[in-house]
Amino acid sequence: MSNFMTEIKIDASLEDVWEVLADIGSIERWNPGVVSSHTTTDEATGLGACRYCDLGGKNYLDEEVVEWEDGERLTMRIVGTNLPFKTADIHFRLHAENGATLVTVSPDYELKYGPLGGLLDALYVRRTYEKGMNALLAGLKQHIESDAR
Repeated sequence: MSNFMTEIKIDASLEDVWEVLADIGSIERWNPGVVSSHTTTDEATGLGACRYCDLGGKNYLDEEVVEWEDGERLTMRIVGTNLPFKTADIHFRLHAENGATLVTVSPDYELKYGPLGGLLDALYVRRTYEKGMNALLAGLKQHIESDAR
C-alpha cells in the first residue's frame, strides 16, 4: 500500500469549504484534472453517494463515499477505473484555523500488476498522483477564494 499527504490553507470558513467538498458531483468545477462529473446515485451527498469523473481521453473514475463526518472528513473510494489502481481511498480532512481552513488530502492506494505495479508507482505514478492532488487542492483554493461558487 502506498500513501502520501498534501495540504493547503484556504482563506474561507470551514463551512464554506465543506459546502464545496460535500457537493461530490460538482468536482469538475474546481479540479482541473476532471473534465466532467456527476453523481450516479439517488444520494447526492453523504455515506454511500457515488460519482463518475471523466478525466479526459478515455480515463475515468467511479467513486463512492465510504467515510463521511459533516464538516470534518470524507473519504472517496475508487470502485471502478481504467487507471492502474487496484485499490484507492482518498481521505479529505478539514480543520478550522483562525478563520481559515486547512484541507489535507491523503490517498492510500495500491496499483495492479503486483511487483511491476510497485515499480510503476516508484517510477511514475506516485509523482503524477501527488502532482494531481496538489492541483486539486490549488483548484479548490482558487475556486473558493475567488467565490466562483
